[in-house]
Amino acid sequence: MRAADILLCLLCVGCSAVGQVLMRAASLAAVRSGVAGPLAWLNGTMLVAVCVYVAAMALWMFVLSRVPLTQAFAFFGLSFFIVPALAHRFFGDPVSLQTWLGAGIIMLGIVVTNWRAA
Repeated sequence: MRAADILLCLLCVGCSAVGQVLMRAASLAAVRSGVAGPLAWLNGTMLVAVCVYVAAMALWMFVLSRVPLTQAFAFFGLSFFIVPALAHRFFGDPVSLQTWLGAGIIMLGIVVTNWRAA
């Protein structure tokens, strides 16, 4: 896989992770708003989250035009590291040792999946 393709895959995963964090922020804002039901989720943060997700999907379509799915999809395993880290940083969500160990194993799987013998 070319370096540019790796960077595109990482950007796509990053956008998806940021979208997840923004959805969490929007959901917390919905709870604080006191509005009942799905209308509470219609806030600016959720709009930004959806836009980030749409951008990630468009980027993903571009990536898949250049990279085999079997290689590109492995990068989404990084979200098991990125999302908990961001959730802990911005919301104080607890992250256990098991989460970090699992993320490490997944990252090893990404390396193995994309390894090319010389």
